[in-house]
Amino acid sequence: MLLVAAALAGACALLTAAEVASVQGEEPTKVHQKKPLSDTSQCLFSLPTVTKFVLVEVTRGPRVAQLAERMRLAAAVEGEESGEFEAPAVERVEGLGDEAFWAEGVQQGALYVRRGQTLLRVAVGGDEGKEAKMTKLRLLVSKALGRLRK
Repeated sequence: MLLVAAALAGACALLTAAEVASVQGEEPTKVHQKKPLSDTSQCLFSLPTVTKFVLVEVTRGPRVAQLAERMRLAAAVEGEESGEFEAPAVERVEGLGDEAFWAEGVQQGALYVRRGQTLLRVAVGGDEGKEAKMTKLRLLVSKALGRLRK
């Protein structure tokens, strides 16, 4: 029953403020949930250091296949175009869900994890490098996947 309730409550039910604080080192000051599309729920955990946010997004349904295909294509292109001194901005990650991808942006990193017809995206902000962000994201994603309806 708890998992069904978490699924119905949306993205904000997938992580606790304590879990966010444990990886970002600060207690969230605000938690904001929104539903930008009918098949998507987002939750933004704002922190005292604005750049250290955590964003959780869940998309369910037929659009997930399209989004996953875009991630596969981006990872393939990035893999071909990245050079000896440049890491790809999008790459596959093993061991999470049916398939997972790391995506790096300015001052943030995100893991996209597909499980069946559900795509989970968890992003963390901050000035740490990829390895530190990846460690944080793996912890948060494993918690969120444990609460996500299968």
